[in-house]
Amino acid sequence: MSLNKEDVWADLQYALDELEKLPLVARRHLTDASISYMQPDKEFYDKFFLNDAPALAYFRARARANVRIAHEAIEKGLKAILLDSGLPEKNVFSRRHELHKLLADVQKHNPQAFSELERCFDSSTQYLNSVTGIRRNTNIVDYFRKHGKGRTFLANRYASIEGKDSLNAEMIGRFYLEIILALSLLVFDLTPQDILSRIEDEARKYVLANSHLDQEWDAEEWLNQGSVRSRLEIIKNLESNKVLYAAIRMCAREAKDSGVQLWADNLRRELVVMRKRKRTKHETA
Repeated sequence: MSLNKEDVWADLQYALDELEKLPLVARRHLTDASISYMQPDKEFYDKFFLNDAPALAYFRARARANVRIAHEAIEKGLKAILLDSGLPEKNVFSRRHELHKLLADVQKHNPQAFSELERCFDSSTQYLNSVTGIRRNTNIVDYFRKHGKGRTFLANRYASIEGKDSLNAEMIGRFYLEIILALSLLVFDLTPQDILSRIEDEARKYVLANSHLDQEWDAEEWLNQGSVRSRLEIIKNLESNKVLYAAIRMCAREAKDSGVQLWADNLRRELVVMRKRKRTKHETA
């Protein structure tokens, strides 16, 4: 079999595009009224949604579709790496939809690729801990063993016609995005950049871009002191330095990376909350 890396890459990019989209529910503010044209007879229409609103049913369908898309993309990426590593086609495709088994094969037959995937996964774990405040002590092997089984993929594919709601609420979209992004580079033997490294680069760029806002403050010296990300996550630094605050605002508005945008927007919200608390404390003092 001749491996077409360009097509594998295209499939991975398509999956990323789909997963990055805002749900239609959010974009159109989907309501009963907005889709009632589907069935003019309201009584006939309503009997199908006795308990849940159509928007909620649609949201669950979108979530199931995202899981399927992500699972399938990761499966293709892992299989492409294995085939490119010289593993026989028969062995690769015998794993079917079992991501944890495919990952174990990559660890065995292409340890460098596995190391890169592990690094990107670990980085996304730290990222989520920072953005959500929820500690997730997991690793890529355990996560795939729990969420990457073939039966999970098939359950989500057929949930609607089997009358089941199989979506596991513990499945984290950011993990899928980062792994798919890493695979899209690894299939070409390129080194992926993890989410924390991307934040570091973008943050540095925007700090320099806004350094003119305070001529007396030495942005270059500040940047050379170490990790930019960790110091920007100290909210007091944003409150006291207009260059740093402007950098975060620009990250949230202009960064093309959704992960960077989410990180920056989260810091902006934290700063707003802190300022409101200070005002409230001052007013009640």
